[in-house]
Amino acid sequence: MPYISEEGKLTLREIERKHNLSTLAVAAIACVEPSMVYWMEQGGSLAREDVERILRSLSQVTGQHYTSETVGGYWVTVGGESMNR
Repeated sequence: MPYISEEGKLTLREIERKHNLSTLAVAAIACVEPSMVYWMEQGGSLAREDVERILRSLSQVTGQHYTSETVGGYWVTVGGESMNR
């Protein structure tokens, strides 16, 4: 399970602050459970597909390009589901 380092990258919380978005707003935008967004904010582990869905949705809404290359501070499970499910 690789850790996506926040070194030199934005975190989800920084993106939320920058765009004045709450955990609930990000969850609604990405069509995921609020607990999944909270887990990512806290540095928890999520399935790669879930991380990509959240970041892709934020990119569409904000007009910025957010990917695992630009956003860090969380763990990605490989070949499995998010740890918080």
